[in-house]
Amino acid sequence: MRQNDLLKSDSGDHLRVLLYGDQQSYVVNCQRCKMPFPIATQNLIQMEKLPQDMYRLLALDEDISDRQRQQRDRRAELIAPLMVEECICDKSYRNKVLREIVSNASTSRKTVLQYLWLYWVYQSKNALLPTEKSNAEKRPLSSDEKTIRWALNKFYYTPQRQSLQTAYKMMLQAKYCDVNGKLKPDYPSFWQFRYFFRQHRDPISESISREGIKAYQRNHRPFVGAVSDYAGTIGTYMTDATVADIYIVSRLSRRPIGRPVIYTMVDAYSRLITGVYVGIEGGQYALRLLLQNTFADKVSFCRQHGLEIDPQDWPSRHLPAKIMTDRGSEFLGGPLENLCECYGIEIENLPAYRPDLKGVVEKLFDLIQSAYKPLLKGKGVVESDIQERGAPDYRRQGTLDLEQFSAVVLRCVLFYNSQYIQSGFSRTPGMVSVGITPTAAAIWSFCMAQNDCPVSVASDPKLLYALLPRADGKITQRGLELFNLRFSNCTFKKRFVSAGLNGREIVKVAYSPDCLDIVYLYEDGDYIPFTLAQKMYFGKSLAEIADMQQNEKSESANWKRQELQAQIDLMNDIMQIADSAERGISDKGKISPQIQRGRAIARAQEHMSMIDLLTAEQEENFNECHRCGHLHRQPPVSPSYRQTCYLHNG
Repeated sequence: MRQNDLLKSDSGDHLRVLLYGDQQSYVVNCQRCKMPFPIATQNLIQMEKLPQDMYRLLALDEDISDRQRQQRDRRAELIAPLMVEECICDKSYRNKVLREIVSNASTSRKTVLQYLWLYWVYQSKNALLPTEKSNAEKRPLSSDEKTIRWALNKFYYTPQRQSLQTAYKMMLQAKYCDVNGKLKPDYPSFWQFRYFFRQHRDPISESISREGIKAYQRNHRPFVGAVSDYAGTIGTYMTDATVADIYIVSRLSRRPIGRPVIYTMVDAYSRLITGVYVGIEGGQYALRLLLQNTFADKVSFCRQHGLEIDPQDWPSRHLPAKIMTDRGSEFLGGPLENLCECYGIEIENLPAYRPDLKGVVEKLFDLIQSAYKPLLKGKGVVESDIQERGAPDYRRQGTLDLEQFSAVVLRCVLFYNSQYIQSGFSRTPGMVSVGITPTAAAIWSFCMAQNDCPVSVASDPKLLYALLPRADGKITQRGLELFNLRFSNCTFKKRFVSAGLNGREIVKVAYSPDCLDIVYLYEDGDYIPFTLAQKMYFGKSLAEIADMQQNEKSESANWKRQELQAQIDLMNDIMQIADSAERGISDKGKISPQIQRGRAIARAQEHMSMIDLLTAEQEENFNECHRCGHLHRQPPVSPSYRQTCYLHNG
């Protein structure tokens, strides 16, 4: 027999020896929370000895959280003054020390004694660790607790998402009021209601019942696994679109034209951006251009935007094995579905409101925008306070046009593909052995070198034409007309003449909105090129041409207005002259005799001057009109001369 031994009394209680003496010892009951009591040592010798493992705590430090460790140490410090022999055998001394502890600490006497009893029973500080109650040992619910559980299911765990306070009041109204609506004397308090809720809270059921299964799967479900577990190699593409957080301006007028849309195609395994499109329009129009860029040669594409790259910087121009999309209207049917049917590509439409299932492409948008937004502040970048009162109008701050912003996005894509380290990517042993840097382009190139990837080069020349946007054009006598533009092809002269005789002909035309120098007439499965006839629009995009046409329309309207005003002014001048002439005729009879004599004298003087001039020349003869006295050249006066004299009406 020795100190700290575990014994079993005749009554079945488990006792731990705290102090061992020759005549008297002190023990503590391990099953009941009571303070130590004395017992004759002779009686202890006769008791059954129990193994120490019955009250041994196997708690490893690495399994204890920092919060639990801090709480354990705080409790041990609290009872440290009581862990002496005097507190075991001297009750009065123990009570004195206990009063001092309770007065200095914000805790109760009962709590301190419980901590002390746990330490004595288990002889370890880990007995002071916070523990959770076992569900198997829960007592049966009382009637009030059953009512609270009913109220939580009825009012709280519902799509209406009532607050806990509101659910409590609804419970009182339904279960604790009489027929007159008056509260009964005995009803649970809100604190009891909340305590029961916290003790029996099920976060999974709460999330699903209040927010729905989709919100739970999107925001609260456990995140296990990785994309690489789903896509074992390259060839699974994910596509999505987002509205960029920046306002851009027109290239010509420099007026704001809105926020551009960024479409991307990303390989799920390597995280490589296989295609990108930046534009003002979305829908199937943008999707066609995205697919065209996905399968195009990236070296030539970058050269068109003034960038020279190596093929390994952007090595993708391949058809995938599978394309994953959300349920956007542009991804359902149309060119994407036709492409997949023609080339045997599997298409998978993800459930609605589940962007987490294609987190690779969703995260990509954040990376791209976080790269340019800090550098373009004050140049049209949309800040988080856009909805706040007094926030600046970011549309007025727009500086970049579509071409310039596309160049920014293109450089972000090149950085992400060839330089950005995929920190969350788990390299295979083969990648590690050859020292593959975990960049998207390097991972893609490594997988392509294995010759077992389900991708193929888009070698069909008609594929890129087929992905171009389509529009209805018309063949007229002036050529092929599209978007108020004229296109020509020398082999179609007879068609142009025939259209002038028989009327216009509606046709399908494929075009690239980035440049309309050449469009393609689609007939009988062939794509026939037509060249833009109006040289002033060479090298311009569709948006720029539309802007130019709008400016020309506005200027033409001003010119028409000026012309119309000039015509009105001309009419006013003519009418004033006519009115003046009319007034002269009507007022002729009202002229006074004195004025008439003065006019006659003036005419006579004028005639005399003309006679003197003609006499001096001596070249021609003149006859005098017998009616008005004017001199006229020969020939002699005919009988009708008096009627033909142009001065008679003067």
